[in-house]
This record gives sequence, C-alpha cells and structure tokens, in this order.
Amino acid sequence: MTARDRAKWEARYAGGGHAESEPLPLLAEALAFAPRPGRALDVACGRGRHAIALARAGYAVDAIDISAAALASARERAAGLDVRWREADLDGVAVERGAYAVICCIDFTDDPLLPRLVDALGVRGLLVYSARPSALCSFGPREGDLDRWFASLETLLRREGEERVEYAGRRR
Repeated sequence: MTARDRAKWEARYAGGGHAESEPLPLLAEALAFAPRPGRALDVACGRGRHAIALARAGYAVDAIDISAAALASARERAAGLDVRWREADLDGVAVERGAYAVICCIDFTDDPLLPRLVDALGVRGLLVYSARPSALCSFGPREGDLDRWFASLETLLRREGEERVEYAGRRR
C-alpha cells in the first residue's frame, strides 16, 4: 500500500469507522470444518472482530493490519485473549508456509497475496474469504477470481451474491 492508503485507513479508524464488533456469520459456519487446536491468521484484521472470535474458539491468533489506530482498538477489545497484533503492510508481509489451521481474509482483496495465503495453510487448513463484489468495490473479486485463487482447495462453502462474495475452502 502507499503512504496515502495507510493515511486513509488511519483516518477511517481514528474517526470511528468500521466499528462492527460481531464477526461475519460465515466465520462461525466455516469453523465447523476447521482443524483444532492450532494457529489462525486474520489478514487486514481492522478492529479485530474476527481475530477475537478465533481466539475465543481456542486458536492462537496472528492478526495483521496496516492501521495503528485499528490495532489499538483491537488490543483493547481483546484483553486477555491469545492474539498477537502486528502492524504491517500486507503487500510485502511474509506469511509462514503451512503454519495455519485457519486463515481469515475479510474485506481485503489482493491478487498477489491470496495464493500466499493458500500456501500458508497447514494440512486440512481452512481459508475463509469474504468481500464485496467488484460491482460494489473496485478491489472486489471479479468473475473467475475465486476459481483461480482457490483452485487447489476443496470448496466447502461458496456464495456469490450482489452484496457479498463468501468462500470457505480447505487444503486437501
């Protein structure tokens, strides 16, 4: 991301934006297929609603976001939970191969990052992805993207609606 993008996200979070506290229902639905116990990764975690849900489900969570303001809010909300918060630009972040039982990527789409997330899944690891489609968001997935990004995964859940694209798949 550019410095301008970072500043945009800092301003949004500092101004109270993206204050949802409940995880998407997709996460709870998909966790029925997840290996336990293990490590989880929440990419572009924002204020931490999905990281917190993963920690409450018993995972040791790594949560990454570019916004210090978002992470400060997340840390406050997650006091006492097993979450390691990391401020980083996802364009260049290193993701450990085969390390995660669950990876959650909600409302963040980065074409070069998604294959790296698939590689970061452990045996039978679960990837949960959701975003607004390209018709609503210029960075949203386009037709064929899910098939390309997640071709090596066993598809468990897939919904492509007008408001949201949802996918959960597991490493074979």
